[in-house]
Amino acid sequence: MPEAQNCPALRMSGIRKRFGVHLALAGIDLEIARGEVVVIIGPSGSGKSTLLRCINLLEVPDEGRLELLGQMIFEREAGSPPPHYRQLDMMAAKARCKTAMVFQRFNLFPHLNVLQNVTLGPIRAQGKSPQHAIAAARTLIQKVGLSDKIDAFPNQLSGGQQQRVAIARALALSPEIMLFDEPTSALDPELVEDVLVVIRQLVQDGMTKAIVTHEMEFAHDVGDRIVFMDEGRIVEQGPPSIIFSRPRNPRTQSFLKKVLRRNPRTEVSQ
Repeated sequence: MPEAQNCPALRMSGIRKRFGVHLALAGIDLEIARGEVVVIIGPSGSGKSTLLRCINLLEVPDEGRLELLGQMIFEREAGSPPPHYRQLDMMAAKARCKTAMVFQRFNLFPHLNVLQNVTLGPIRAQGKSPQHAIAAARTLIQKVGLSDKIDAFPNQLSGGQQQRVAIARALALSPEIMLFDEPTSALDPELVEDVLVVIRQLVQDGMTKAIVTHEMEFAHDVGDRIVFMDEGRIVEQGPPSIIFSRPRNPRTQSFLKKVLRRNPRTEVSQ
């Protein structure tokens, strides 16, 4: 049955995740519309990356429901046993054929050059012909500004260049939802802007995106909606114009006052 076009790209309901005694996600309810860019912010340890990793089942929720593009991907009731590993593999495969993720660390294969890193997924995971994959990869590598590095290996690239290769690699999978997990957090400060420029350009393409970041000006500029998390919960959400200037929740106010002290452009109103 074809997916309903009016359903959201993502729907999470009651998602909970524990690591030992630590409750990382305390019942997350979140919808993301098709084509929407949602930027997730909050203090370190608030559950932002865990939320993102639950979307493609790199982390398996302890309970809750996950739907992607109208298809039920994962469902588990409180107290029920975890899925069998074969069942979980099938769930993860469904999630990952709709999503692609750009990680904090670039996770490039060190023994493969730029072109090989970008073509590996389409060829091995999606069964595309090498000719088709290479042609598409060349276009994407050009898109991220690295045509002159197409034969270079990761150890010959700066951190910013490696992250741009990782973005091209994710795009090569033709995902319907892109996930960015703090894509600049591992970069030297002078390399951050090169990566943010590429992501800013991608925001214009209409693809659904969920972005975890500590770059507040970037979040303000690219987000259709800002989601603020703290202690495993969504505390507040809304358009950037509201969240950054007139947040209602005291925890959001406190966080933003601290992180925006040096950025009057997005200063929180008293």
